[in-house]
Amino acid sequence: MKSNPDLTSTPTALPVRPEPPCGLPADAKRVWRSIVAEYAPRHFSGANLILLETFCRARAFVSQCDRAIAKRGLLIEGKANPAVAMRTAGWTEMRACATKLRLAISGTYRADKAAARPDEGAHLRKPWDNGR
Repeated sequence: MKSNPDLTSTPTALPVRPEPPCGLPADAKRVWRSIVAEYAPRHFSGANLILLETFCRARAFVSQCDRAIAKRGLLIEGKANPAVAMRTAGWTEMRACATKLRLAISGTYRADKAAARPDEGAHLRKPWDNGR
């Protein structure tokens, strides 16, 4: 198959840190700005901005649930506060988005980098590893 010299590759990463989308609640905008400030401008691509928005909305939602639980408690009239289950759902959404966006530290370190390798001196040796 011959390549076409007229075809150019399309950049997949954004050249600058993205601004929060219109309509994002203030709490979610703060989360957005905090996250994009922590990563290189090219960490996010245009295709995954919806995931970032979903993450930020879920984080703001979890904060609302936390405030509702703090105000009303875990139990309301002997029954579980519905905000507890809603908070769990919000955290589930956050974890899924964080994994896809590589926001968790385990997702941002490659196994071949020194920071991700275990400290050889900090673990017990196996009995068959005498002197090594």
